[in-house]
Amino acid sequence: MKFVFDLDGTLCFDRRTIDDEIMQVLLNAPQYGHELVFATTRSYRDCLATLGPELSQKMVVGLNGGLVYENGQPIFERHIEEKAYRILVDWCQTYNFPFIVDNHFDYSGQILERIPFISRVDPLHQATFLPLSDLKHPIKVAIYMGNHEDLIEETLAQFANEESVDVLYDDGEKCIYLNPAEIHKARTLIEHVGNDVVVFGNDRNDIELFKASLYAVQVGDSSVLTEFADEQIKLVGDYKSAIAAKILQVFAIFKGK
Repeated sequence: MKFVFDLDGTLCFDRRTIDDEIMQVLLNAPQYGHELVFATTRSYRDCLATLGPELSQKMVVGLNGGLVYENGQPIFERHIEEKAYRILVDWCQTYNFPFIVDNHFDYSGQILERIPFISRVDPLHQATFLPLSDLKHPIKVAIYMGNHEDLIEETLAQFANEESVDVLYDDGEKCIYLNPAEIHKARTLIEHVGNDVVVFGNDRNDIELFKASLYAVQVGDSSVLTEFADEQIKLVGDYKSAIAAKILQVFAIFKGK
């Protein structure tokens, strides 16, 4: 059986590390005959330190489904169309928005110090920061709107009619995210491993994964996800040990399936 795990808010709670107890359980997956897949909004390069040398060789569906790595190598990419990308960059430069662009491993952008998650970008310093003109095949763009909240609606409207991109605003991070149209974690996962999966996730962007799975375990209390979950783990008390125990239990339930 393939077990699919989101990272942040599911396995990782400081944006950097996976608790040792959870990590040991994950590393024992082969003893139960299971394969691991990680599905995340992160770039693959930003997963390396968190997953470590062994787990980072598993299949990683990154950048909201725009990218797949396996055995440390990219096996799938879906790019933002060049026309939409040029409009996007011109718009950001016109208003001097902070933004970051990812391709399969490297990145570019401007005013990166204002990006709320910039400290977690390329923690192992293995990627290259490229001039915008040199970054080819963009997959994901994040625009920080914290200093330009009066322009959020106008910016969303600017890309609403661009059929080649999907646009999402995260009001927690105050970022607008753009990905290739109709690309998300579940679609890419299904294309590569099918529907026979068990999923652990924690928030809205895991809904489609839960709907596509054989069995789904929610971590945390996101109300929009609960109706699609078969089980739920609350983030109270020693919740990291509870997560490790639940993973082990579900490994055992699906052993040999």
